[in-house]
Amino acid sequence: MRFYITLFSFFLLAQSYSQNTENQDKIKNKIENYFHYDRENIHVHFNKTIYVNNEDITFKGYVYNKNSRSPHLFTTNVQLVLYNDQNEVVQKQLLFTTLGTFQGGLHLSEKFKSGKYHFRFYTNWMNNFKENDSFLQTIEVIDKNESYNFESKEPNWKTAKVSFFPESGVLLNGIINRVGVKIADCNRKAISINDGIILDSKSNEIARFSTNKMENGNFYFTPISNETYTLVIHSDKINLSEPLPPIQDTGLTISYNNQLSNNHLVLSVKTNDKGVALYENKKYILLIHQDANSAQKVFTFNDKQQEQILDFDKKYLSNGVNTIRVIDENLNEVAQRLVYIYETTKPNVKLEAKTIVNDSISLTGTTDAKEANISISILPADNSCVGPKKSILGTFYLNAYLEQPEMETYPYYDSENSVRKLDMELLMLNQKRSKYLWEDIKSNPPKMTFRFSKGVTISGKVEKKLNPNSKYKISLIALKDNVFDETTLDKNNEFKFENYFAQDSTVFIFQMLNEKNTTVYTKMDVKISRNDTLFKLPLNKYKTDCPAIKNLEKSFTFTTSKTDESIINLSEVKIKNNYKKEVFTHSAEVGSSSASAYKIDENTFGNVLDFIGRNGYKTGISPIDNNAYISNPRNGGFSENGVPSVYIDNEIVFDLNLLFSLYLNEVDEIYIDKTGFSSAGGSMGTINIYLKKGIKNEYYREKHTSLVVTSGFTKNIDFKNSQFETQKEFYEFGTLGWFPKIILQENPNFKVAFPKGNQSEIQVLIEGFANDGQLISEIRKISIAKTL
Repeated sequence: MRFYITLFSFFLLAQSYSQNTENQDKIKNKIENYFHYDRENIHVHFNKTIYVNNEDITFKGYVYNKNSRSPHLFTTNVQLVLYNDQNEVVQKQLLFTTLGTFQGGLHLSEKFKSGKYHFRFYTNWMNNFKENDSFLQTIEVIDKNESYNFESKEPNWKTAKVSFFPESGVLLNGIINRVGVKIADCNRKAISINDGIILDSKSNEIARFSTNKMENGNFYFTPISNETYTLVIHSDKINLSEPLPPIQDTGLTISYNNQLSNNHLVLSVKTNDKGVALYENKKYILLIHQDANSAQKVFTFNDKQQEQILDFDKKYLSNGVNTIRVIDENLNEVAQRLVYIYETTKPNVKLEAKTIVNDSISLTGTTDAKEANISISILPADNSCVGPKKSILGTFYLNAYLEQPEMETYPYYDSENSVRKLDMELLMLNQKRSKYLWEDIKSNPPKMTFRFSKGVTISGKVEKKLNPNSKYKISLIALKDNVFDETTLDKNNEFKFENYFAQDSTVFIFQMLNEKNTTVYTKMDVKISRNDTLFKLPLNKYKTDCPAIKNLEKSFTFTTSKTDESIINLSEVKIKNNYKKEVFTHSAEVGSSSASAYKIDENTFGNVLDFIGRNGYKTGISPIDNNAYISNPRNGGFSENGVPSVYIDNEIVFDLNLLFSLYLNEVDEIYIDKTGFSSAGGSMGTINIYLKKGIKNEYYREKHTSLVVTSGFTKNIDFKNSQFETQKEFYEFGTLGWFPKIILQENPNFKVAFPKGNQSEIQVLIEGFANDGQLISEIRKISIAKTL
């Protein structure tokens, strides 16, 4: 009989072991399947976060591959949608990305009213996933003509709200529970307190707690199921009373020790007496994972034990947020916690600032990271335009996994914050769950319905009926940008250039060539299309329930521009005349005394179309067909009825797009006659353009179709420091320097220079990553040393 009992027990054990192994394999396969496709994360470094409305907003973007944990080298199209605070779209941009980085910005103007604006960056590929991986940055714009009140650093005490986070979401009867507490105002501004009390129904003190500067705290206590408990805070600023969540009779809680010296993570899965009876002899799997990287262990509650201890070597876990899940025999999740693994440290960055002679300051630095790409913003030491402080580490290691992203992440990685690991542990406690839901991982893997966009598509159709037996080619030319490409016509007289880098304001020329490579003039209908779509997930700003409180005691009024009262009358002024009369060489060819003549200096910048727009005509790019137009102001639009006659070297120009790509430094003289009385004039006037010697004009005589790009990649702006009327204004709001593209190859050293003021200290913001995935993030104040 004993033999049969032993044999029966053996078969039960073997069956149980087989089921556990099978479940572990299923879990591993489901995780790997869910995270199989590359996912992009984006972090964007702005040079600051508060701007006066005559400044330049500039930024540098970093695209990260979550699977390889390195720069995403294949991303080319990043989309930006700019919203105002009413969620209205203000502007859209398509940003060209190469080797995992992009740059951009915009020039502010008076059309940007005072208020907050939200920059949302995403890719078309992100639409394939349920989780929101877009990047959101909120900036504030100030109108110089209005007085400005800074936001109060004090929270709105009257709107203080408490949130409770029992470990694993369960307040369990009869055992010691750890409960997270978060206290913030209606604007998500942290409320730090040090005198919180937990009372029972008889007003007995059960526990005390405090919260840190990031709104997080915790306390321990043993709840009893027939008792009620209340959190109470009484101070001169806040009076708050909030009941704790209901107590549950059964459940599981997950605790851990993440501070062991042997680089191990020890976890404890606990229940109470009723839980032991419910869970005894059932097999559970404790799963720890970040994306597809996972580790598993099987456990069970045997011998009436309320607690199971499990040990994991952290070298097998991923740096950053990991999700801990308890999975039952039916692959259902029964408990969850988040843990942050500090497996790697950020590269060390050394900085030094020195004055150079009397006119500038140099910032030199070195870093441990090799082959890195970084951006640097330099601000006056007491500048008010930094915050909330975001870190590239916080974007890729922290917010990429949180259901509710943190607005300010740099304190969790600041080497000067000695309690940053404790702050991070409290943050992990005060999370309801991971951004990645187990039910989705188990049953709802991503479906790839949105393409990985690369460039734009240029397509067109030849309107002329062609001989079907002949073979024609279409050439695409942009002489100013050294672009030349060819493609063939299909049977429907259509052609297409796919995955093309087409930058806004570029003029593309399209020519049809026959079998002998001879140009055949024909009209074509050409357009540029982007294969991108709007982001399918809603714009979840860092949601607030009330406006930010302004500090009425700290108001700033900008100085108006200096006017006549500042003019100094001089007693004597001597004027020396060095004027030389300009000689016009083509006036006889124009043959009209009513034409205004312009001699163009070789150092003059800009294009001819804009020049004409500044001298008597309306010019621009039509939003209807993306073609350049010139019209008489009396005509009031860009109708063909108001177009003047335009000549280049006495050859009439039918394609006005060419004037958009003709730059003034190539032009000798321009004659503008709005009267139409020139010898070859039209009723709406005549414009004669003469090129400098050596400039080929055949390009402007070709028969072709052209297109001005207006829906392609946005041109990067050249950052310029705005002028402030006073030093006080500049120190409060100005930028000393912005250096978005610093490439460190074998030499890890860098050096930048910027104009010197009277400051003795500067504020430096550095973000970036290396080719191997190391992340660089520093916000420091640096004293300026004097060069002897």
